[in-house]
Amino acid sequence: MNIVPKSHHNIWSGPRSRCLAPVAGIAFALGCFLGVAPAGAAGIVISGYIANPAGTDSPFEYVQLKATQNINFAVTPFSVVWANNGTATANGWVNGGAITYGFDLTSGTVLAGDVFYVGGSAKRIDGNNSTDISTENWIRTIDTGTVAGDGALGNANSAGVMGNGGTADGIGVFQGLVSGLTSTTIPVDALFFGGSINTAKPVTGGYSMPDNDHYSSSAVFGNAAAPDNTFLFPDIVNNGYTQLTGTYNTLTNSWDAARTGTNVILSASSPISAINSQITLVVPEPSSILLSALAVVTVSASALRGRMIA
Repeated sequence: MNIVPKSHHNIWSGPRSRCLAPVAGIAFALGCFLGVAPAGAAGIVISGYIANPAGTDSPFEYVQLKATQNINFAVTPFSVVWANNGTATANGWVNGGAITYGFDLTSGTVLAGDVFYVGGSAKRIDGNNSTDISTENWIRTIDTGTVAGDGALGNANSAGVMGNGGTADGIGVFQGLVSGLTSTTIPVDALFFGGSINTAKPVTGGYSMPDNDHYSSSAVFGNAAAPDNTFLFPDIVNNGYTQLTGTYNTLTNSWDAARTGTNVILSASSPISAINSQITLVVPEPSSILLSALAVVTVSASALRGRMIA
């Protein structure tokens, strides 16, 4: 699952409240030990996608995702939106029609480090008659060639609903259902790929972005002034699965190594190993966290007893 434990012994360095530090230490320690990410964690990050599989694109497009925390989607739903830009509008991710297409993630479970998939119902690695990857963890699939997107977001299209690049196309991951999204909802993760921004940035409004390895939530995609939100992953190639490589730190909820993208050329016989996730999660060692928290509690309790006796 590409999870790297990382020791963090000096968690409580710097000034802390004498009363709150032990409580916070225990809460943080137990959270890490139980696999629950601290507030602000992405929850899900994008690790790869295929936008132009062999033959007809629908229903063969898909996105590979990696969980950064344990998620029960029946309790904590997420959604994924694909952008297929001709000319983007001020509505950004919630435009619908031929521009954006939504998937609701409302059932199934994943553990931190698990890889899972969202996309077309065919569950093939590279188009029709290619390797069957239906045994992988597919959290949500739709026959995108004949069925509209969840939450009435996006039209069915036999030619595909994920953009094929050129003008920038994108993928956004959100906490909550598609029906609850607005034009200003900030994704937990998002990216754009293609040859140029062109009409993917409208005159007003546009695609809201998260604070991640390449973008800032303080501006829409395509903003060229500070902050620079113009980053593009490689343009799409035919039969090309875009494999992302990077390192996400679940303690700091940030990227230790920003993602890069490589187009892996697939064939009908490509094995699932050809698209193995290259996203590494760095997680704190439970033993180190617990020992540090318990040490704080012990010292604080001893000091408190000393004051009470005095």
